[in-house]
Amino acid sequence: MNGWTYVCLVVGLLFLAAPASALIPDDITLSTDKPWLVAGNGETATVTILVTNGTSADPVSGVDIDLAVDGEYGSISPARVTTGSDGEATATFRHGTLSGTATITATVSEGVDVPLTGSVDQQIDHAAAHKIANLWYEPKVTAGETTEIVVRMVDEYGNLVDSRNVAETVFFMVGSPACFVNGTDEITVPVDAAGNVTATLRVDTTAGGNVVLIQPPSPLVLKSFTITGEGGLPAAITQEITPSSGSVPADGKTKVSFTYTLLDEYGNPSGEQGLWVNATLKRLSQPDEYESRLLNTNSYGQVMITYGPEDSVGMAIITATAAVNESVSISEDVEFTSTDPTNMLLSASPQSMPSRDVKDDSVSRIRAKVMDVRGNPVEGETVTFDIVSMNSSPYVQPQDPVLAAASGVTDIDGYATVEFHPGAFTTDPDVAGWSDTATGKATVRATWGNVSRDIELTWKNYPYLSVETEVSPETVAVNDTVDVTIRLKGDGWALQPDPIDVVLCTDRSGSMLKDYPDRMVKAMDASRIFNVQIDHGRDRLGLVSFGGQGQTNIIQYSQNVGGWLGRDSGTWDDLSYRTANYGNNRYYTEYATLDLGLSDDQSAINTTIAGMIPDSGTPMRYGIYKAITELKDNGRSDAVKAVVVLGDGEYNYYGDPLARGTGRTTKFDWSNTQNDYTYFSDLGAAEQRMSTYANNHNVRLYMISFSDDIVNGSHTWNTMETLASETGGTHYHAPSDSDLAQVYTEIAGELKTEAGVDTELDVVFENVEVNGNLTTGTSVFDYVNEENVSTTIESWIDNETVHHYEIIPRHTRDDTPNWTAANPHLPFNIGTVRLGQTWETTFRLAVKTEGNINIFGPGSTISFNNGTDSLELPDTFITAVPLNNTGMDFAALVIDNLVFTGTMPIDEFLPVAWDLNYTGLYDVTEDVFYSNDNEYTWVKFDTLSATNTTTGGTSTLDVRGLLPGEYTIWVRGSAPDTADSSQKITMDVHAGATGGSYIRIQ
Repeated sequence: MNGWTYVCLVVGLLFLAAPASALIPDDITLSTDKPWLVAGNGETATVTILVTNGTSADPVSGVDIDLAVDGEYGSISPARVTTGSDGEATATFRHGTLSGTATITATVSEGVDVPLTGSVDQQIDHAAAHKIANLWYEPKVTAGETTEIVVRMVDEYGNLVDSRNVAETVFFMVGSPACFVNGTDEITVPVDAAGNVTATLRVDTTAGGNVVLIQPPSPLVLKSFTITGEGGLPAAITQEITPSSGSVPADGKTKVSFTYTLLDEYGNPSGEQGLWVNATLKRLSQPDEYESRLLNTNSYGQVMITYGPEDSVGMAIITATAAVNESVSISEDVEFTSTDPTNMLLSASPQSMPSRDVKDDSVSRIRAKVMDVRGNPVEGETVTFDIVSMNSSPYVQPQDPVLAAASGVTDIDGYATVEFHPGAFTTDPDVAGWSDTATGKATVRATWGNVSRDIELTWKNYPYLSVETEVSPETVAVNDTVDVTIRLKGDGWALQPDPIDVVLCTDRSGSMLKDYPDRMVKAMDASRIFNVQIDHGRDRLGLVSFGGQGQTNIIQYSQNVGGWLGRDSGTWDDLSYRTANYGNNRYYTEYATLDLGLSDDQSAINTTIAGMIPDSGTPMRYGIYKAITELKDNGRSDAVKAVVVLGDGEYNYYGDPLARGTGRTTKFDWSNTQNDYTYFSDLGAAEQRMSTYANNHNVRLYMISFSDDIVNGSHTWNTMETLASETGGTHYHAPSDSDLAQVYTEIAGELKTEAGVDTELDVVFENVEVNGNLTTGTSVFDYVNEENVSTTIESWIDNETVHHYEIIPRHTRDDTPNWTAANPHLPFNIGTVRLGQTWETTFRLAVKTEGNINIFGPGSTISFNNGTDSLELPDTFITAVPLNNTGMDFAALVIDNLVFTGTMPIDEFLPVAWDLNYTGLYDVTEDVFYSNDNEYTWVKFDTLSATNTTTGGTSTLDVRGLLPGEYTIWVRGSAPDTADSSQKITMDVHAGATGGSYIRIQ
């Protein structure tokens, strides 16, 4: 029985007394007399609790209420109160030292079925700012750039000083010409809700210290610190050369010295920046040699190198380029100043190639290399070339192989080069002797004096792959290395994609005039981009548009809708905009028109695209029907068929493309989106659904919702999703013209089909040819494994639609186990190679013997198509000679192994020691710093000097009188001819009360 209702039952003589009842509480509210209290000041707040009943809020008396508050914020007293006749009760909240929001809750539990609760939030502000708790800033900033300085303060109880009630401010000042982002050297910034005071500083454009002064609210004291501006990214480079002429004798002793200085845009030294130094050595008797080094500038922005000495005449081109800015570059030619030809090698790349009926520009480069007795190339020698034999039987070959020239003259590298064009087989299958697997061979002879060499070349009309090889350098010193590259290209006819028949079905309704430039102009631009993407020798493109029927008048239509033509705000620019972007008004015979049937005429397609005139409604259903019908009637059976539909708003005329409502046999101009539809009499019931019509004729639908007038989840949006998904196409949303151009490019790429061939490569080194004789491969070469160099493998596609697409990322594998096998070889399971794909491997070999060496031994083959077809690797020669070249040389400085050499705890001295290795010719300056504020500020306490004979250093920091805490010791070494080097170590210090400076240097 309810505690608020008292019922007296008197049983006797069947007499019943009626019950008497009191009010039941059903609402409780709390309030305080002070919206804000201040942490720790001892103030109290009176909390008033009101208990009422009903919508008239009648006060309820005699109600017991339990009060509670999070003890973190304070206490409430008394914890239980009882309402008076006015329905109210009061208690006192006494807060503590924590700022924040104290939620005071009141609960009525007795006499109610479910406890009745209420609450009030008492805000507690922080006390006065007592100290700076955190100061964040970047100690080093690029000169002329900005950085944020963040101050966080707390009161004496550790509460954040924030802006929840009243926002305190902090005054910042910096020395000129540095300034804050408002352009002044002084700024006052309020604290934010997170307790942060943030000022943005722009440091001086001249490298150096920028002293910042901070004045927080009283009683906090003034604080200052330094932000160092450092040189930025390289914007200029200078060089000094010794000797200044850059010319030295090739005496095996004399070097050329270079000093490069990188400067930022303000002329500051650009320190700790990468500098690529590339050298190309051109000897009169040797091929070019290349050397490249990435060096780092020191704190002066400098890099110093030497080049040479050389023992043969020639020239070196030395180029220095900033790693982060290739336009910052400088180059210098270095000269090394101050016998008869005897041999010739012959090679071709590729040796096997497509016939010219497959690839009309198929060509092989035949190269004859004339050398002296030491293997040096000889320039100016004439070599004659001739096809001495040819055989294509039994296949008919209307075009025989030819040489582009009968002779060539050796260049500075000793090479005489001519081009070989293979034969072309008949492409008429009705001709006797036709075959889709025809092969021809020819022997080419090169003659120089009384020396001649022959090489056999092969051409086929069924290739999947062609192979190219490179070796660098082609002339190498014994015990040096060569990098061998094998490159396979998927360029055979069997890998060609299927032809494409595609129709662009474009909205030309009146809303296409919206925006500036308008949507119709953007759509025409994107359509022309699509036209560029297809191969007009193989693919065809048709054009359908949908909108109004009858005579168009674009000026009048724009005026009727308030000036959509040109800028949408009015009609003042309609005429000039129309003249610049549209042709003449035209008459459309239907609401959807086939503007151009499937065509391979790129010019006609562009002309038709430019003729569209927007007007009236959006008969998307009719447009899709027209486009599919064109592909059904005129599309090729072997072609990929697709319709690309572009619409900028909800469809209306002709109704639902998915035919989900009631079909009408006559056209109906619905003014809004409908499930009903116009019934096409030449289609059955199922094909009234345009996705079914498309699927029945192998047509994909690609849908483009252009502009945000078609929103996600709308009727048209969902219809487009369904049309695309049910036909194997894709629905794209293109809110802007750049998005639209990208969508058209993606669709063009997706329509291209792919074929591939499984491929394997085995490079055999069991025997290698040296000077015409076979010898064991391991006596000629050693395999060299080096990360990112050997063996590297990568594959990519470069073609008209995919300019560079990575298939196999460049990576390195170790072929040492394959090299040390009983039969040394390098096997590659390449996998599927597709049209336009390039697969490439590079491996490094150390050359152990001199002579003219054919890299690839007998049995080195590429097999593909499940082993039914193969290619041999072309002859690829190197010349190994005794050769000396020092090339680039530079100094190095390394400071490492920084260690604490004292005993713990650290309360007086902090001794450290380190190792040093320096290979230069100057003095090394070693500066020693400490920081006890998390590396914000560095204090230099020692400087040492070292030379190239110094092996280490020591120093001691006197910590007596310093504050205890975590100390970082930083040793930084610098020298003019090398990059800086440094090391850090962090130790806990228990400092003493007093102490003077004490430094021990050994």
